[in-house]
Order: sequence, then structure tokens, then C-alpha cells
Amino acid sequence: MAVNSDNVLLDKPLEVSEINHLLKVFIRERFYNLSVVGEISTFRPSANGHWYFKLKDEKSQIDAVMFRGQNAICDFIPADGDLVEVTGSIDVFEPRGTYQIIIQSMKRGGLGQILAMLQKKKEYYRSLGWFDQSSKPALPRYPENIGVVTALTGAAVRDILDTTRRRAPCVDVTIYPVLVQGESAASQISAAIRQANDLMLSDVLIVGRGGGSVEDLLPFSDDEVVKAVHESRIPVISAVGHEIDESICDLVATRKAITPTDGAMIATAGYEEARQKLPSLEKERKASVSQRCWQASSRIVSLDYLSHLVEKRLAVIDRSSVDYLGRILTEKTDSLTLRLSYAFDGIIAEERLLVRQKSEMVRLLMKECMENLDRKLKERENGTRSASAGLVLLLEKKLLKAESLMPSASMMREAVITRWKNRALRLESLMSVCEASGPQAALARGYALVQRKDGSLVTSAEALRCGDRLRIRLKDGTVPVTVEGDGV
Repeated sequence: MAVNSDNVLLDKPLEVSEINHLLKVFIRERFYNLSVVGEISTFRPSANGHWYFKLKDEKSQIDAVMFRGQNAICDFIPADGDLVEVTGSIDVFEPRGTYQIIIQSMKRGGLGQILAMLQKKKEYYRSLGWFDQSSKPALPRYPENIGVVTALTGAAVRDILDTTRRRAPCVDVTIYPVLVQGESAASQISAAIRQANDLMLSDVLIVGRGGGSVEDLLPFSDDEVVKAVHESRIPVISAVGHEIDESICDLVATRKAITPTDGAMIATAGYEEARQKLPSLEKERKASVSQRCWQASSRIVSLDYLSHLVEKRLAVIDRSSVDYLGRILTEKTDSLTLRLSYAFDGIIAEERLLVRQKSEMVRLLMKECMENLDRKLKERENGTRSASAGLVLLLEKKLLKAESLMPSASMMREAVITRWKNRALRLESLMSVCEASGPQAALARGYALVQRKDGSLVTSAEALRCGDRLRIRLKDGTVPVTVEGDGV
């Protein structure tokens, strides 16, 4: 039984081609601009650029084709197992009586579920505090070894090596090769991070890969990898994908890099900064050296000027000044000596007078005692022995008192002599200071006085004329000289 375009049952038998044609018209009119989600299977591109494959789910499958004009605008080449979402129309291939979907556009499927899963993981790890920057190890300013966890082949490792050699050729690079895509990628990446921490060869780790789809970057959001990055004692730079890509590894790491090249630039930032500062440091060093040289020159000029002043002052001192200073020093010395002599003589005279007075007092006291004793003896010739003993005791006390006065006078004399000696030593010290600051001492150090025949001093070379006869006074005598040219 068949139907025509007017949905009228026809009694006439239909040919096979007519049935396929009717089905094609019927399906085309009703199944167009459809969105279908399925898994790619038996993908086979043809020599003329068309893509042939099957879309399947758990229960069924359908043939699909994407012609060269449409697949040229697709941003990826599908492979078996990829989950995709396509837009197209159902068409019937009349010669074989089969139908297929003619695809107009294709994009990766399941993206919404993946993004929802990643967002859920982000909230979980954020609640654990694993994104807190304060708990992460700090990046070293000048690392000696950079560890790289990535695929051994590919653009990422080449970019990291090239950038490191260009910016910091002295830094060693240790590569921990892993798979960065596929089922075993996550376990290899986490194992490599732990191995780097066990060996402790590297000062910083760059973990990442080049760009890819959201599905391609899923290993860097795996729980194993996230935990290994969080527990790493070595600071980690996450360089996964491109600038717009983001993995959970980026959030847990010490620092996120937008590309592997940027990761190498972050790791070597200290060396690059130091290299850029070299010209300014060299300029500062030269300026510092110039400043020090200028200061040294200024001090030399100051010393020369001071030496010139000393020479002028010495040149002003003539023979009469020397004699005058000598007379003053002699007079002061004689005056001090005379004063000391007078003082000493006066002290000695006072001491002698004191001794004579005390001796006279002792003599008179003894005479008085003897006279009293004689008188008492005459008056009391028949006195008792006790009375005589009392007189004897009184006499002994008087004698002891007289003797005690003698050491005191001797000690005063010694003190006066000591004070005189101290004043004599001070006088000698003052005379030494005067002699050291006098003009004769300056002559002894190598200076000289230039005098004319009349004894006046020459203080300027401009005052001299050819033929002038001069005398140069040195420490041990004078030397006559004649000027051979005008003063300059």
C-alpha cells in the first residue's frame, strides 16, 4: 500500500524507486535543521575532503556525512570516541534505500556537563582553602634548576627550553616526561610531581601543556593532579593551555601562566630583571667612581692650599722674630725658675723656722722640767718613792710629746720638696711644647727662610728680579744665592 502527495491511498502497486523517492520527499520536508548529540564512530575522511562516519549512542546509530565545504569551517578534526553535537538534515539515499544525516555544523558535545563538573570541583577545593595564596610556597627569585612536567615532544617543552636559554642560560632544566592527554595522563602527571619533590633537584616546577579542548585539558583538573600540586614543597607554575583556558591546577598552583612560554618567563623573571638593570647599575657605578675621584681631588686641592698657607706663615717669620720669640721664652723660663726658686727658698725657710721654733720649745720644755724636778727634789728630799715616780712619769710624757712633734716637721719638709719637683717637671714640659712650635723646629723639618741682604723676608716669587742676591736660612746655617731670572 502506498500514499501519494495528497495522502490518497493508491491501489496501483509501486516500484521500489518510487517508494524510496516518496520517503526522501517525506523525510526532507519534516526532518531538517536538527540538533543531534552522539559519539563519533568509524570516522573515515575521503580523498575529496568529505567526512564519513557514524553517530551512535548506547542503543542505536545513524550514518552521517559532512561535506568539504562545511567541514572546512570546523575548528577541530573529530576522532573515534569524540562526543559531538551536530546540526543537519535527514536525507534518503535512493539507490540503496538508506538514510543519513547531512551535517551542516559540528561542535564538541557534552561541554555543559564538563563545565558543570569543573565548577563543582572549584567550589569544593575553594572550601578547603587550597586556592589561598598565603599557604603556597613562594617562587625563588634566582632558581638554579627548573623542573618541567610535560610531554617530551611538542611545542610546550620547546618553548620552555628556548625561553629559559634566552633569558637565563645559566639555569639547568630537568624534564619529567609525561602524557598530557588520555586516560593515564593524570596519574603520570601526579607521579612526576611527587618524584620531583622526592629528588628535590628543582627549585621550581612548570606543569602544563599546549592548547587544546576542554576535554583535552581535563587531566590537569583531575583530583590526583590537584592534590599533588597542593602538597608539593616545590613552588609550582601552572602553564596549561592558552590564555582563555583554565584548569583547577591553575588555581591550586603558586602561580598561573597563560602559556608554557609565559611559565618560563615567570620562572626566570629575576634573571631578566637583573639583566635589564645592568646598564643602570653600570651607570651608577661610574657616577660613584667619578664622585669619589672628585672628592679626592678636592681634598688634594685643600691640602695643597693648607700647605701653601703654612709655607707663607713660615716665610713671614724672620730672624728678628725668631730672636724675639727666643727672648720671650727665655724670659718666661727664667721668671718661672726664679719664682720656683723663691717659693722653694721661702718654703725651706718656713720649714727651718718651724723646726727651730719647735726645737726651742722642746729645749725650753725640757729645761723647765729639769728645773721643776730639781726644785721638787730640793723641796721634798724626804718625799716618798711614789711621789718621785709620779714626777718621773710626768717627765716621760713631756718628752714623748716633744718627740712626736719632730716627725711631723720632717713630713712637711718632704711634701714641700715633692711639690717643687712636680712644678719643675711641668716647666720642662712647657718648654718642650714651646720649642716644638717654634720656628727652629719648622726649619728642622725641612723648611727654609728666604731673605734679602738687608734681612727682610721674601714672601712672593713675583717680587724677585734677575740678579737679586739672597740668603736661604736652613736649620744649620745660611746659603747665599743669586736669582737668574724674574719671578713667575
